[in-house]
Amino acid sequence: MDESRGDEIFRRNTSQDDDDRELLQEKLSVIFQYSTDAHLLFDEDGIIDCNQAAVKMLGCQDKSQLLSFHPAIFSPEFQPDGQRSADKAREMDRLAYESGYNRFEWIHKKIDGKEFPVEVTLNPVPINNKKVLLVVWHDISDRKKAEESIRRSEAMLSESQQLTHSGSWEADLVTGQNYWSAEAFRIFGLEPDSAGPDTDVFSKMIHPDDLHLYKTHIWEAINKLSPASFDLRIILPDGKIKFIHAIGKPFSDATGKVVKLYGAIMDIDNQKKTEQELIHAKEMAEMAAIAKSQFLSTMSHEIRTPMNAVIGFTHLLLQQNPRPEQMEYLNILKFSAENLLVLINDILDFSKIEAGKIEFEEVDFNVLSLLENIRSGILQKANEKGIMLKLKVSNPVNVTVVGDPVRLGQILTNLVSNAVKFTETGKVIISAEVTRREGDRITLDFKVEDTGIGIPPEKIENIFDSFTQATSDTTRKYGGSGLGLTITKRLLELQQSKIFVESEQGKGSVFYFSLSFKVSEKHFSEQNNGSTSNKFSLEGMRLLIVEDNAINVLLMRNFMKQWNVTYDVAENGLVALEKVQITDYDLVLMDLQMPEMDGYEATLKIRQLPAIIALTASAMMDIKDIAFTVGMNDYISKPFTPAELYSKIASYRKDKSL
Repeated sequence: MDESRGDEIFRRNTSQDDDDRELLQEKLSVIFQYSTDAHLLFDEDGIIDCNQAAVKMLGCQDKSQLLSFHPAIFSPEFQPDGQRSADKAREMDRLAYESGYNRFEWIHKKIDGKEFPVEVTLNPVPINNKKVLLVVWHDISDRKKAEESIRRSEAMLSESQQLTHSGSWEADLVTGQNYWSAEAFRIFGLEPDSAGPDTDVFSKMIHPDDLHLYKTHIWEAINKLSPASFDLRIILPDGKIKFIHAIGKPFSDATGKVVKLYGAIMDIDNQKKTEQELIHAKEMAEMAAIAKSQFLSTMSHEIRTPMNAVIGFTHLLLQQNPRPEQMEYLNILKFSAENLLVLINDILDFSKIEAGKIEFEEVDFNVLSLLENIRSGILQKANEKGIMLKLKVSNPVNVTVVGDPVRLGQILTNLVSNAVKFTETGKVIISAEVTRREGDRITLDFKVEDTGIGIPPEKIENIFDSFTQATSDTTRKYGGSGLGLTITKRLLELQQSKIFVESEQGKGSVFYFSLSFKVSEKHFSEQNNGSTSNKFSLEGMRLLIVEDNAINVLLMRNFMKQWNVTYDVAENGLVALEKVQITDYDLVLMDLQMPEMDGYEATLKIRQLPAIIALTASAMMDIKDIAFTVGMNDYISKPFTPAELYSKIASYRKDKSL
């Protein structure tokens, strides 16, 4: 090849190289100028060049302003690790020159002082036969915010799990790997690890009695796609048993196959133990209530049995034409015995109300007759104190309704007895009126007014509390249990009513309430008012008295003689069973608590008789229920008045002609 030919080829190659360099330089210039990351060139004196992204990132007006500053002005005095920015910058530059590359995070600040995080890349490059640093800043503010948000969420999740004693978990059904949160490990008494224990190890930690429950729920979650939620026991590494609540949910892939289970566990050990303690406490309370009920039943029997004799024989003595001074003593004895019976009944009624065992009857009764009987029963006390006891009613009150006359009588008797007790002079007025009538229902307003001692305004709200009276000296001066008004209030509340009171100390009180009744369609015959005399006769009736108490037997003998009743006596149920097989009795008066054979068992064995009346000193509602369950026809509670007993026996007389 001649020399001219070679020169031409050389010039052409040189020209091509120059073109390539120009193209490369143009490409680098485009990258440098238009990159969204900040690009800068540093030498030992400072910044020698930068792109527009750097100007914008640092908040400068233009490139010339940026180049006029030393790089140090764009860094805070200290970096997050505590090193001075100037010292650390020199160290980073040195590492870049030594290794040819360095990447790290840095905190920069704009010209206005606002700081922001960047990822810095340092590359030593030759320019004009001189090595300088190509510096690239990538703003990582958004990434840092996202990382901080994730970190905060993880921290909050971890804290909330620790506070609530709950942990999260995930089970990969493909790989068999389990993943647990730190709190899940702690619940199981394990040290937190990067992954959870494998399924076999986990299964061994489940209480053997609960393993079937666990497997059933997991099977249903996988095969029926049903979320699981159940309690189970686990065995901790130290052998202790703990209750946990597990929640699980299946996760399916695109084909519908369950490939994962994930959910949460909660430590409910304290809750379960508290529940068990509450259940135990409830059982103990129920046992205590049963014991209380049994005690009250026993005490009722033990107290009411002698009371029956006291009241019964007092009635008999009053019928024997006693001398005037004896009449006075007997009336005092009768009054005291009846007062004692009121106290006993109050305590029993209060206990029955507290136990929720109060039942209301639905029988026919005449309102006016009931009011007259209540007035008659308390009139003697009023006369003894020299106060008037008036009954103020309108004609519509003379109506027969369906309801519980015993409980209404108890309410009114409590109110009227209190009014008479706390009134020294003046009068007590019992009033009633029909205030509404709709169809077959009527509403009656009842009111008891007195001119007694009244109630202090600050005590009015307290008088209905249990065992509470208006003033500290009330019990000492007037007596009473402090239960009468409590029982009255509760009885009205159980009938969806409420009692109201107005009072002025020293001038008197007014108690009033309303009750609604259904008007009876039956004709009501007035009940016997409780008086008795020798003119009553039950001649022709043959009774068997089953009673083990000799005093009660003596009392019953006297009544039977007065009423011309033929009777036999059996001291227990076993003897009664023998007698009824020999003699055809019209009626059996059956005591319930007896030796050898009690009244319940005896009743079950002699059910072929026309009628059996339970005769017992217990007033507990469950005793009454049991009596009817075994087949008894009626029930009378000791102590009873002669009229009550006569009325009960007479109602079972075959010809009913008295």
